[in-house]
Amino acid sequence: MRLHCLLFVLLLLLHRTWAETEAPSPLPAESKLFQLLQTFLLPSANSTKVAGVAVLTDMFVYMLDPDTWNLRICYPWVHQAMAEGDLVKLMSSFKLAMRNVIRFMHEMAIQVQAEYPVVFQVHTGCELHPNGTSRAFAKIGEGGRDLVEYEARRRYWAVQQSTLLAKLVGHSLNEMMAVTEMVEHLLYKTCPSHVRALCRYGKADLERQEPPTATVFARKAGPAQLLLVCRITGFYPRPISVAWLRDGHEVPPGPALNTSAVLPNADFTYQVYSGLTVAPHDGHSYACHVRHRSLGTRSLLIPWENRIVTPAVIIVIVVLVLAVAIAIGAAWWWKYRKGAMSRQDPRESLI
Repeated sequence: MRLHCLLFVLLLLLHRTWAETEAPSPLPAESKLFQLLQTFLLPSANSTKVAGVAVLTDMFVYMLDPDTWNLRICYPWVHQAMAEGDLVKLMSSFKLAMRNVIRFMHEMAIQVQAEYPVVFQVHTGCELHPNGTSRAFAKIGEGGRDLVEYEARRRYWAVQQSTLLAKLVGHSLNEMMAVTEMVEHLLYKTCPSHVRALCRYGKADLERQEPPTATVFARKAGPAQLLLVCRITGFYPRPISVAWLRDGHEVPPGPALNTSAVLPNADFTYQVYSGLTVAPHDGHSYACHVRHRSLGTRSLLIPWENRIVTPAVIIVIVVLVLAVAIAIGAAWWWKYRKGAMSRQDPRESLI
């Protein structure tokens, strides 16, 4: 595997762990979250590999080519959005800024005598809310753990751990007033403006909706336990609400209830599983309740069909089978008797 492919895989893995706290909230996903994730792999003191990706909600809008540091645009409308605002001017000095960042990271690693290879992550972005407000964030991490986080109110890089590297990075950044001013501008002016442009030109793709389909099935979970599984797939966008109903009432969280993470499908939709452990003969009715934005005010309600045959049902079935058998036997006997009488000798009828 080529090094830049390995680096991109590393970026995605670290995004799932280190940057997980910036995921949007479950259902009311009208907010637009823009994230810029960069991974800097320092194999030695003289080399660096960089991977980066920009994500709007759950869509990759552009990626950084690890070899040329050029941007790979993922959708045609991204070009239009990037032509607006001061992003064009920033892109002209982008590679110079990258070199300065790399130099800074090597200096930090050398000063603390870090053992190579070293992996740094930069996680920045902003989120626009439907009410017009916004928030922004900037974090620097190492090895999947936060080192420092920018606090806008204090205009200060706050140390997130007690390591020498974290303290050195925080102190160094707080000494660079020009860097702080640039971060403020990027986070609170450039980023919101760029997100609005992306949302305007990419409205059709960003507002795409695919309704979910759901099925419920059961499997044995033990000698006296049954696992009800609700599989929901084919939906977009990602936020979804799944709940189990027992006799029409929502089952509260507990050890019997387990819902998987939302996972991607190959067709750019999503899937999720939810399981509920029950007793086979508990006398309750169960249903899987699904809410998704594509359904509007409606929702999916998929009941579990309990196919377990009870003794009472067996008795009813046996009685019905016997009744049918008797009816068939009586019909055959009547037909046979009638045929026998029709074949009787006419002379016998004169005696």
